[in-house]
Amino acid sequence: MHLSFTGNRVASVSGGVVKESIMSSVQYRFIAVGLCVVVLGCVGAWGESRVGDGDFTIGDKTLVAWVALANLSQQGGAVISLMDDKEHFDAIVFGERAAGKWMAGSDFFRRTPADQGDYVAERADETTLVQVAIVYKGNVITLYRNGERYARYEVEKGQSFDEYVRVLLGLRYMGGGVEVGFLAGAIEEARLYDKALEAEAIGELTLGVVGEGKPLGQWTFEDGTAKDAVGTFPEGALRGKAFIAEGRLELDGAGSYVEIGRQRPLVVQSLFYKARLWQTGNMWDTWLYLHEGTYYLYYLANRGKRWDNISLATSNDGVHWTERGPVLVKGEGVKWMGTGSTWKSPKFEKDGKFFMNFSEWRGPRQTIFFAESKDLLHWKRLEDKYEYKQDTRWYEENGRWDCIWTIERAGGGLYGYWTATPKAETGGRFGFGQTLDGVTWEALEPPKVQGVGSGEVGAVERIGERYYMMFGTTLGGRRGMMTLVAERPTGPFVAARKNLRLLEGKHTYFSRFLRTGDEVLVNHHAIARNAQVSMGLLKAAVVDEEGTLRLGWWQGNEKLKEGAERVRLSRPISREGSRVRMLAERLDMERGVVLEGRLTLPTAGSDEVVGLYVGCSETAGSGVLVYAGGRSELGRMQADGTGFRAERGVDREVAFGAKPTWRLLVKGVLLEFYVDDVLVACYSLPSDATGRIGVIGEVDELKAWRIAAGAVVER
Repeated sequence: MHLSFTGNRVASVSGGVVKESIMSSVQYRFIAVGLCVVVLGCVGAWGESRVGDGDFTIGDKTLVAWVALANLSQQGGAVISLMDDKEHFDAIVFGERAAGKWMAGSDFFRRTPADQGDYVAERADETTLVQVAIVYKGNVITLYRNGERYARYEVEKGQSFDEYVRVLLGLRYMGGGVEVGFLAGAIEEARLYDKALEAEAIGELTLGVVGEGKPLGQWTFEDGTAKDAVGTFPEGALRGKAFIAEGRLELDGAGSYVEIGRQRPLVVQSLFYKARLWQTGNMWDTWLYLHEGTYYLYYLANRGKRWDNISLATSNDGVHWTERGPVLVKGEGVKWMGTGSTWKSPKFEKDGKFFMNFSEWRGPRQTIFFAESKDLLHWKRLEDKYEYKQDTRWYEENGRWDCIWTIERAGGGLYGYWTATPKAETGGRFGFGQTLDGVTWEALEPPKVQGVGSGEVGAVERIGERYYMMFGTTLGGRRGMMTLVAERPTGPFVAARKNLRLLEGKHTYFSRFLRTGDEVLVNHHAIARNAQVSMGLLKAAVVDEEGTLRLGWWQGNEKLKEGAERVRLSRPISREGSRVRMLAERLDMERGVVLEGRLTLPTAGSDEVVGLYVGCSETAGSGVLVYAGGRSELGRMQADGTGFRAERGVDREVAFGAKPTWRLLVKGVLLEFYVDDVLVACYSLPSDATGRIGVIGEVDELKAWRIAAGAVVER
């Protein structure tokens, strides 16, 4: 193939067409922290490069590409982008801030000027190759077009990348399960240099000819693949409808790109488990199943723009989690998947099967499907003949139909409860039905519900002589998980008189039950302010003599302290003009900490307050304040205790003693706070905790543990 190009010679290249990309299998095993990690099962080979030596950094660098744009009206697509797992990126971008102009793209435009009035608009047509290069040298960024300087400016600070940088071809940004900035056109060649090339060297760059300065990565597509010709990076995977023909990467600007990079080694996680695999993306709803001493954590996730897979992590103790990756993905032509749950076959002694339900949105409505497994690790989707559809006797034909939660049914089989849209005359708020074999379901008339509107079924469990449902809905303008109570599985279900708001929805949502013998636990997800989701700690489901359900500290979480470093804390330091007494020690919030102590509650009628301060910068953070009777508030606060703005108010309606114990768990931006082992709140800090902790009022008997580093998981 030959294309016209101004400024440098065009090399004639050819190659086959790649219609599919084959992903390598993922291989896991544990090795002790501190041992040398050998990566198994990687795609592609590593050449002689500093990448992989454990301390490699790309600081000064040069991005180069030869590209033919499909049109000049496109906005924000990237030819080549470097991105890390904290969503920092540097990229060659076209037309994002100014139509028709090239620019150096970056996260939140941190390294991208707003004024691009002097930039020359591109005029090359779709048959013409243009060479674009960006040189990053210290805090100076210089752009070149066809070897001529295009723009130059200074930034506050350059961005560096480590050996686990992700290279994207045809895509600007990928994060939180979202892909943004697709390019329409063809890339003839792309390069990454781990040094800042001088202007003369830029002018001498020639398509297909490396010259003296060997790049760190080079993608020519000559062999019909997205292999790195230098051998530094593993082979790239083609996404969407991207394909390679005649030595060019062809991109449609609507979901097509190439993803290249070595994944960072995973570690066994504790204290707010977070999915890390790119195949999974961002988590959402979670649920658990316990079998023969192993906890199986399943979660709905979105690798793409919408929920498209169910992934898995496992644990031997419910505290330390190993990521396994996707076990189911959405079907062909499906808009998105919905959440589910897992149960044992009613005929398990004969068939040894476990079942999972999930929903898929096909055409005008959402319906429920099933999968089966014999080991809880490998799942097989069942045939469409088991598809479970809305029963229009009681339910709207195109209404919600999602996420069956099961309990044992007297006489055999299972009862199920699920998110649905009952017809108004039924007085119901969710679906109800039964099965004898675990996968063939019969809808029944929905139970009557009092005290709440429509919503989503989290889970149902019999505790004592009552049936408790955790139900996601909005009440008084605030979304969360509410508790509904019934005397019989068929209802009616009534809103709880006390502690109705089991969890608030802004920073956490969708709680589920897990029975472990005589104990009932609860899991849920924790939501950071940037919408990234982790799993909160497992909680104990605690029902008092009045029948009120609360979430409490699970004793199994004491395993967080096993292997943890006990931190010796000095007496908090008082400062003039500040009501916050700050600890002298700065704690490791990246790994996570557990803090415990005792506080003296203010007396009834007092306007005094007691609590904790968690720093998020040198001058501000968040306060956790407790008032008389145990009512609590969480919100932003200055480091001296002034300027408190409550974001959460919580009253668990429980009688605490005069000097209750407390627990505070913090990792990154996520926080959980307990008083006398009763969960007060899960909360997301405005930014990562700095490690500065302060106390307000009578808080003493302080103890702290730094969470142990997890073992490395090889892949």
